[in-house]
Amino acid sequence: MNKLRLARKDDIFFTRTMAEILEKQGRMEDALTIYKILSDSNPEDSATAEMVKRLKELAGQHGKRGNRGLLGQGAGFNRG
Repeated sequence: MNKLRLARKDDIFFTRTMAEILEKQGRMEDALTIYKILSDSNPEDSATAEMVKRLKELAGQHGKRGNRGLLGQGAGFNRG
């Protein structure tokens, strides 16, 4: 399991491609985390905001299941 350090901004960066790959791997919570970070850093990006909305809706449909996120927290959903 990967642990993510968010303490220093220059330690790590996120891309939409990273989120897409994680989503394809079924790591939905990780993908959602990255999409949220990207959306917060660029509120005008409606496509990324739409991805956040879509993954949150999926999370609501699938309920809590064991997938662990980047921060080691319960994911809230798996790809089903």
